[in-house]
Amino acid sequence: MLTSTTGRLTTAAIATAAGLAVLAPAAHAADAAPAKLSVPAYEKYLKQQSTPAAKKAAAKFAALNKNQKAVFVKTLQDQKVYKALTGRAWGKIRNVTTTDRYNKNVTFVTKASFKIAKDKHRTTTATFSVTEKIFNIPVTTEGATLIYPTIGKLPGVTKASADVFNINAAIRIDATSAVKGNFTTARIVAVPQVKAFGKKAVKQATLRATKGDFIGKLANQK
Repeated sequence: MLTSTTGRLTTAAIATAAGLAVLAPAAHAADAAPAKLSVPAYEKYLKQQSTPAAKKAAAKFAALNKNQKAVFVKTLQDQKVYKALTGRAWGKIRNVTTTDRYNKNVTFVTKASFKIAKDKHRTTTATFSVTEKIFNIPVTTEGATLIYPTIGKLPGVTKASADVFNINAAIRIDATSAVKGNFTTARIVAVPQVKAFGKKAVKQATLRATKGDFIGKLANQK
């Protein structure tokens, strides 16, 4: 299962005089943010990541040529590309993987997967996610997970999480989830870490799953 929340590239304004810290209002995070993300800054960011997936991505990024690295970093801070990260899957309970191309460098991979436990309730873990890849390197995954029984009185006891993997240093992603019966909703907020990204962007991931069918969706919120 993916990590439920991530926070990246923290920035802070440090007051050098105690009097200023008391009298002056705190600087807004956007004001303290760098104007844009550079290749050296992103390489430094990748070195600070500890997950196996991030380390694998760092090795692939290091193998790109100079022009590809520049395009990669430019894409990370392009909000149009981030907002295009949406997807939908539905139908009978089954594992699904589809790939949509945004341009020659970027693809979006939509996945739905189901694992059924061998317990008396045949507890099912349903996961829906959409992943952005740049030069085939995963940078952001967003979605939701629903855990529910398929035997006994439904919906029974269900659990859910908002799922996020993120190594896009231009944004920090905060996520929360709520569940009611066999339906879960995740609110996903991309908080800019560089001014080039623009204002924060909000998305919603939803997942409904029953004994026989499911529907998962990731969409932008106004």
